[in-house]
Amino acid sequence: MAAPVLVVVRLDAAAVDPATVAYLRDLVGALNGKTFQLACDSQIAAADAGMFRLRPEPSLLAGVPDSVASAINALEELLRQGSPALAAYQRHTTFLRRARQEEAVGAAMADVVAVNNLINDLQDALEARRAQLVAAQSAKRQVFAEITAAARSPAVFTEESCAWAAAELAALLTRLGQAQEREAEVEMAMARMMPSFLVMFWHLEIAKARVDAAYAVLDAIPEMPNNWMDDFQVVCDGAMRFEESVSVLREYMA
Repeated sequence: MAAPVLVVVRLDAAAVDPATVAYLRDLVGALNGKTFQLACDSQIAAADAGMFRLRPEPSLLAGVPDSVASAINALEELLRQGSPALAAYQRHTTFLRRARQEEAVGAAMADVVAVNNLINDLQDALEARRAQLVAAQSAKRQVFAEITAAARSPAVFTEESCAWAAAELAALLTRLGQAQEREAEVEMAMARMMPSFLVMFWHLEIAKARVDAAYAVLDAIPEMPNNWMDDFQVVCDGAMRFEESVSVLREYMA
């Protein structure tokens, strides 16, 4: 059995109204390289009829095959200004933009939390250093007190007592030096932490500004109804009809 012969119908410009021919050629050019989404975006951005700007009124499709006329009507139904499919696409893209922006707000807020956590960690480290400083200062005061007590204690000046006192004083002075070094070391460590606080607070202000900016963008995007799946289905169905109709029209105009 022989395979069926596929008959491809091409435009016969002489048999079709010139205004319709011009319209179809312009329409094919406007659709060139466009998906349904891009075609919708183009129509939404258009100030007038967009890709249907040359459409004859009333529509003159005499001489155009029924399959092609059906494809043209489908495209006009899908993409004309104010069509249900175009409105559903607008709502769906708005829903997606708002969802993405809500994620951006969440990410910006997470950055604020992260910077706050770093500041809290730095604050904890500073408190630990402050406790070390208090301990070092207490140790220094203790050594001073011991030196004062040793200096005021009555003593019998013998060679042995003088040697003992000298050794005791040397030990106390060594401890005093160590306490002073520890105090200076902790103070230096605390001083080195201060620029980190400034940097972290600067990052915190930037993070907060990003949250405010993200919220401003979110507030500018209208909230959509909860039946977004209905719009999604309309868009999916529209995309299928669009591809089928464009294929028929391009084949006819080739």
